[in-house]
Amino acid sequence: MARRILIDFETTPGDADLNFKIWIFAEDLYRALRSNELASLSLDDVDLVSSQLIIPVRSKRRVRRATALIEQVLEEHFLAKVARLTVTDEAGQPVD
Repeated sequence: MARRILIDFETTPGDADLNFKIWIFAEDLYRALRSNELASLSLDDVDLVSSQLIIPVRSKRRVRRATALIEQVLEEHFLAKVARLTVTDEAGQPVD
């Protein structure tokens, strides 16, 4: 069964600098996920990112590796402290 990784960012609408950093993070994450083929992220989702990003993971077995990659890219962009990751099923229910 497919999973999704939900990234919630603690942002405010007026924080243009943080919102720009999140957008740059999303672009880099798009490239990293595409090259590793762990999950899919569309450029449309990257362009629309604000306070939340949903990343469909192709298979349940890839969730741990995809999460580790996301956490690495968050650290590289100094966003780990403002992001919370949650793994959900296709219906949006949190899973372990």
